[in-house]
Amino acid sequence: MPGGKITHPIVRTASKNQGGFTLIEIFIAILLLTIGLLGTAVLTTGVVRGNLSSKNTTTATAIAQTCFEENRRVGYSNAGAVPSGGSNSCTTGATNVTSGGVSFTRTLTIDASVSNIKMLTVVVSWSEGAAGTKSITLRTVLAAT
Repeated sequence: MPGGKITHPIVRTASKNQGGFTLIEIFIAILLLTIGLLGTAVLTTGVVRGNLSSKNTTTATAIAQTCFEENRRVGYSNAGAVPSGGSNSCTTGATNVTSGGVSFTRTLTIDASVSNIKMLTVVVSWSEGAAGTKSITLRTVLAAT
């Protein structure tokens, strides 16, 4: 061989600027990715909790509205009571109602202190675990006809 130098085509010399990542760069990337994913998980948990609260509030409102409708059906004189020979599924006092796996307590009170007017108040309460007990209050008026 001319020049006396033998080189093999497979042998390569190492260069100082090789492409790739160092171990520290990989750890920093993993740390940033973990922080981002944890933030997303916390946000998702908050959204799920908010959806549950909204669902329960909507259900509680429907329970109260059903009570009002039932008492409008039986009329002014029988509001909060069961008419003779009839039915009323929403009488005064507290009643437990289960809907969607959640137990709600519906309490109907009637204020008849004003002549020919009854103020119906329905309070519906429920427990949301760690968030505590929640409730809504709705009122309506029935007038004598």
